[in-house]
Amino acid sequence: MELKKIKYLADMEVDEKYGVGHLEGKPFTNLVTKHYSSLVIRKYTHWGFPIYVGIVTDESLSDLDEAVTSFVETNKKFWRDDLQSLRDFAGALTEDLVCNYKRAEAVGVVIYADKCFISSLHGDFMNHTASRIEFFGLLQMSTGV
Repeated sequence: MELKKIKYLADMEVDEKYGVGHLEGKPFTNLVTKHYSSLVIRKYTHWGFPIYVGIVTDESLSDLDEAVTSFVETNKKFWRDDLQSLRDFAGALTEDLVCNYKRAEAVGVVIYADKCFISSLHGDFMNHTASRIEFFGLLQMSTGV
């Protein structure tokens, strides 16, 4: 498959579920010419402790807030003052997001509770040092702003 050169975002096809930049129904995410799968980091503080969610995907993230808040509200009974429970919670949220966003290249959940920093990583955040550095670097910068 030959990739066409695209000058402007407006010239690209838009898929309602998967967003901009699709060729033959597949996301435009190969590593050599990747330009449109940006990293999104979202902070949630509805429950008295910060939860940071980082995700790289071509899919629409319009429902990300709903996905995260729905998971937390449904499963907050499993949130206990216990280190392993917090680790399990972060891992379960990561897995839930991976299931919701099947084309996600990277998913990261970071919880800071009771002076404890817990992260659960999937995909590129787990396997590629550069992706992990970008995620944690931006997370560090954003918490200082």
